[in-house]
Amino acid sequence: MFWKYKKNKNFLSLVLSFGIFCIVFFSSSFFYSFNKNIQNFYYTLRDELFEKKANKNIVVVEIDEKTLKNLWRFPFERTFYIPVIENLKKAKVGVIGFDIIFADKTETPIDNSLALAFSQAGNVVIGNAILDNWQVEELLPLFSNNVLKEWFFPPLIDVRNNTVYSLEPFFKRANRYYEHFSLALLESFYNYSREKREYTPKYDNKFYYWGNSIKIPFSQEGKKEVLINFINSHKFQRFSFYDMYDTESFKTLQKSFDFKDKIVIIWTATKGIKDVFMTPNGIEYGVYIHANFLNTILNRDYLIYFNNTLEWILIFCLIILSVYFNLSRSSYILIWSNIAIIVIFLLILPIIIIWFTNIIINHPSEILFALFVSLSSSNITKYIIENKEKIKLNKALSEYVSKDIAQEIISWEGLVNLDGAEKNIAILFSDIEGFTTMSEDFSPQELVAFLREYLQVMSDIIIEQRWFINKYEWDAIMALWGSFWYEDTMLEDACNTALLQISSLKELNKIWQEREISPVNIRIGIHTGKAILGNIGAKWKKLEFTALGDSVNLASRLEWVNKYYGTNICVSEDVFEWVKNIYEFRFLDKIRVKGKKIAINIYELLARKWEISKEKREIIEIFQTGLDFYFSFNFKKAKTIFTRLLKLWDKPSEEYVKRCDFFIKNPPPPDWDKVWQMINK
Repeated sequence: MFWKYKKNKNFLSLVLSFGIFCIVFFSSSFFYSFNKNIQNFYYTLRDELFEKKANKNIVVVEIDEKTLKNLWRFPFERTFYIPVIENLKKAKVGVIGFDIIFADKTETPIDNSLALAFSQAGNVVIGNAILDNWQVEELLPLFSNNVLKEWFFPPLIDVRNNTVYSLEPFFKRANRYYEHFSLALLESFYNYSREKREYTPKYDNKFYYWGNSIKIPFSQEGKKEVLINFINSHKFQRFSFYDMYDTESFKTLQKSFDFKDKIVIIWTATKGIKDVFMTPNGIEYGVYIHANFLNTILNRDYLIYFNNTLEWILIFCLIILSVYFNLSRSSYILIWSNIAIIVIFLLILPIIIIWFTNIIINHPSEILFALFVSLSSSNITKYIIENKEKIKLNKALSEYVSKDIAQEIISWEGLVNLDGAEKNIAILFSDIEGFTTMSEDFSPQELVAFLREYLQVMSDIIIEQRWFINKYEWDAIMALWGSFWYEDTMLEDACNTALLQISSLKELNKIWQEREISPVNIRIGIHTGKAILGNIGAKWKKLEFTALGDSVNLASRLEWVNKYYGTNICVSEDVFEWVKNIYEFRFLDKIRVKGKKIAINIYELLARKWEISKEKREIIEIFQTGLDFYFSFNFKKAKTIFTRLLKLWDKPSEEYVKRCDFFIKNPPPPDWDKVWQMINK
């Protein structure tokens, strides 16, 4: 069924594209890690291209190596946080967020002191812990009653590559909603609902509605997660926890940095403490995931994934375009279409997406894979189809030329120039003697059957001898050697063809004799020389590839010359000189064909070298002696010799007996050029 419609390019493109799409679609999971690597590169590229900056209102206080060096150990006694809270309160920061869990009791005086510091600051946000089993580890009531809000911390970790790309803005457990820590900081920063209340999220399939009027887009429609637009963590304002703790150091900091109305996030950034995550930026401390999410919202620089369904539709369209144009037979269309597709999908589209949108492509690897598979599959399919067509063409062409020539012509892929060129070729004409009279004995059906049988045998010989049947004219055959390329053996092949045709005719005559068909004789003329080869006819209507010129005309006349001498194969002197060491010849005459001024020597082709009988060789030698007398004006002695040969059934001698009789009665002038003028054809 497939091959039945293979010539329908639209149908073939659709079927092949659907198959490729299925391969790409069901291989998608294999490309997951590749896609994520490309997406990670996208973050880095956007950060560098657009020189992304951290929002000036975000401050990160790191419990760093300097802190541990001066405060000795971690975790600290909870009283260590009190000086930091007091200093930040004096600096009038907007909100203080502790990315620290205060779920366990310590010494009561210490916990009471920290709770009092939280209460006096009035702008502290701490959170509940979400455990690995998604259970909530509640904040101590002592702290919960003295902080502004209590929320949850964890980001979403992609289980397939353990990387953080997004977070959920809210979490529900036991009929209670918990807002994410970063959003709680923002609400406090903007003074949204500082009063204690039960939190209820507002959202739909596309957006999370935060605050009074801000819409935060989800990563994809229907998914309750928000992508974090990561920038390099070094771009944030960062200070050591110790400099916040030590009053003198903090005073020094205040001289160069204004902490007023800033969002301050406090947590560790120390080697060895396991609050680290893999992100598109590489390994980051958890505090910078909060900082990056805050930065995304404050700068309104949201990222979203491209619509997954639409992306697969575009991939399918890409496959169809690639397959359709790659199935084209035009190399011009093939090259430019592939350039256009590659430029559009791999250059222009990525530039537009990176430069003008905040969209992340879900399946970049699948796009590249689809292009590769489309290009490979369509070219393989085209090769298979064209190979089948070449086989058919080769089979058809083999009806006119030999199989090896047909294969070579096809392998040239259109490089054969048939517009018209002058070349040295060998031309063979063959014809059945007395065919017109003979055809009167056949009915039309019998005549066609007879010709089919005859031409089949003669044509097979030409094709087997490695060349081209130019045309048929009923019983006549015109064959060419050297029409497409030159070969040193073309004259040998032409002569061998003539001898094989005479030999095969003997076998055919035996078969026809049993059918009571009179014996058939053929005449063959062979010449070599320059000819014009090309197409003649009406362009776009009817064209015929053929050879034109004096060489072709002479080969045709040599075929007819056989009639005068009673021979089967007559060749020109040019042919004789080329192959005289390969074949046996007899010099026949020096003639001037009708319409020509230049005389030529003609020869009878007899057999391959050393393949004639002793008797035949003696006849040739005697015939040459007769010719010597003939060209010496001794016509009487010449006649005696030719008459002797005539009794041995030597047909060329019959023509010379007639000429000797004529010249005995009508002697030629002393300046006779010894050329016999042909008055016919």
